[in-house]
This record gives sequence, C-alpha cells and structure tokens, in this order.
Amino acid sequence: MRKPVVTQLFKRAQGGFSLVEIMVGVTIGLLGVLIIMQVSSVFEGQKRTTTGGADAQTAGTIAFYSLERDLRRAGYGLTEPSVIGCNIKRYYDGAPAPDVRLTPVVITDGADGKPDTIHIFASGKGNWSVPNRLIIEHPATAVEATLNTKLGIRIDDLLIAYVPGQDNCTMFQVTGPLDALNNLKMDDLKVEHKRGTKEGEGIWNPDNPADLFPAIGYPVGTLVFNMGAMVDHTYTIDAGSNLMLTDATGAKVIASDVISMQAEYGFDTRAGVQVEPRVDTWSATMIDANGNGTTLNDGGDVARIVAVRMAMVVRSSLKEKPNAAGTCDVTIATAVGSRAANAPSWAAGAIDVSKLPNGDANPDWQCYRYKTFENIIPMRNLMWRENSAT
Repeated sequence: MRKPVVTQLFKRAQGGFSLVEIMVGVTIGLLGVLIIMQVSSVFEGQKRTTTGGADAQTAGTIAFYSLERDLRRAGYGLTEPSVIGCNIKRYYDGAPAPDVRLTPVVITDGADGKPDTIHIFASGKGNWSVPNRLIIEHPATAVEATLNTKLGIRIDDLLIAYVPGQDNCTMFQVTGPLDALNNLKMDDLKVEHKRGTKEGEGIWNPDNPADLFPAIGYPVGTLVFNMGAMVDHTYTIDAGSNLMLTDATGAKVIASDVISMQAEYGFDTRAGVQVEPRVDTWSATMIDANGNGTTLNDGGDVARIVAVRMAMVVRSSLKEKPNAAGTCDVTIATAVGSRAANAPSWAAGAIDVSKLPNGDANPDWQCYRYKTFENIIPMRNLMWRENSAT
C-alpha cells in the first residue's frame, strides 16, 4: 500500500539544514558580531571623548570664572591714586610679615613658556570704599586711632594708614572698642587695634605697636583705607596641573587639568589724563607707561593699566589612543598633510603645551585634547577712580 504524498513531503521537510546552510548562517552571524563590536568600539570612543571634553569644559569654566571675577574687582577701595604702589608694613601672629606692594594686579611672567602667576589686591568691603582720615595724631606707641567717621568699619577689618607722598604704609586690624554684645561701639570715633589674648584676636597687630608703626607716627589727615577681609589672592598652576588659589588661609585647588595660564597688561600710554582710557600697548611685564623713566614700584605706571588680557588652557582628562602607526596625533602643532594644526593659541601667540607646568617635557602632550579660554578683563576700579596719570 502506497503512503500518502502529504506524509512523504512532511518527512522531507523535517530533514534539517544542510552543511552549506549552517556555514552560511555562521558566517552571517560572525559578520554581524564583528560589525556590532566595531560600532560599539567607535561609539564608546566618541562617548569617552565627549565626556572628557565636557569635563574639561566644566573645569575650565569654573577656573576661568573664579579668576576673572577676582580680576574684575582688583583695586576696589584704592580710590586715592597715590596709595597705589605703597609698601605695606605688617605683622601676623606675633612676627613681622613680608612687605608687599599695594598693587591691584601683578602678573609674574613664566619663563620659557611656563604658566604666569597672577596676584590680586582689593578691599573686601562691600559697603564702603572711601578712605577715612585721622583727626588726632597717632603716635607710634598708640593702640587706637581716632577717625573722622567709623561708618562701614567692623571688628576684624584690616585698615591701611597712608600719608600721600610716602613710600611706606601700615596695615593694622580693628579689635574694638566693643559694647556689651561684642559689637564695635559706634558712639565715638576711636578705633582700637590691640593684640588680643584670645586665639586669633588681633592676629594682624603686634604686641608693641612701635614695632609696626613708623617712629614719627601718623599725623592728622592721614588717609585710612578700610580693606575689610582684604582680598590678597595669588593664582598659580602647580606641578600637578592644578590651578591653585593662595590667600591668608593657605593654598587650595580651584580646578584640575589646567595646563597653562598666560596674561598681559593692557596699558594706555598716551600722555596726559585721558577721559576715555583705551589700550594701546599690551605687555607681559610692567612698562614705563607714563614716560617718567622708571617702572620699579611706579604707581603712575600701574594707574595706566586699563585691562588684563588672559588665556587659560585646560586639558581633557582622557588620554586618546594613538593612530595605526602608534603615534598620537589628536593635537598637532603644525599642519600635516590634510590635517590643520590645532595646538592651543591666543591673541598673543602660540601656547606651549609640550611641557608640564613645572617645565618638564611632556612626551604625551599630543595624546590629549585642549580647550582654550580667553578674555579681556577691564580694570574698572582703576579707570573709575580719581585719575592722576600724566
């Protein structure tokens, strides 16, 4: 008896795949896996690059904003032109502190392409910037100063006494007199500046005022500038590529992966007092801007600083992979073939990132991507105050 045709066809359909069909399927599967792996690798590399670039962008924005904000207030409270450049005599915690020039901004040019250092001075008072005056002579041994007003003065404020025309000025700290609630008394014009017995009390005052104040004391009419919690900030880049801020409390990290910081003064060198100051000369160092033949501690030159031009280079934290030849070419200094140079630069020229901030060679510098932040910051407190530049 013959079997039905349907049953024969059914058995033939259940016979399975041939070897050729299996090999074709495996080949297609392997090709799919290969393509997926390549796409995933490229995607992951792009993701890591994007993430690293975003981190560099964030770190650079924070670092640049912090420094730019300080630069914009440089010189605040120094409304008398002649006080700029005075040599501050000061004490700290029972011992003489190094003298420092009262200059709104000081740029120390880094040698051989190293990062610059920027030092900023300003008053920390937000509610008072006009100088007070002594109305009673202040002997060298006195522990109090009598002013024409105490408006704006608070406990722990730092004051600077200055006589126009003199090279030195003196910094001391307000400690009293206090009322029953330990607030500064406002019913008289005397300001005490004693070295306290409690920890940190009057830490900027010497035990003996004569060790700090000039032997002849300060006469009536002496200008007294209220610096509050004085802004005395120094920005540097350490060997670990960290942007560091140093103040009275010590050094702290502002941002990481900062490779370079470059800055220049912008001077108005035109003769006479200018109603509308403008930059006509950029320089990385102090110049004889007023033409008097000297630049050393010259307040007249400082008074002609109209702006500061600054650039900051931040590196991505991700080290990119080398090319097929084993060479890193993510960043190149000069054009190669069809690739354009993309090494950091700014208005003053190229920025050397082939060296670490401490000057050591950096053989892997081309394996990283860099972001340059650049801006011109006006020195508004130098332009808006009374101008004595000639």
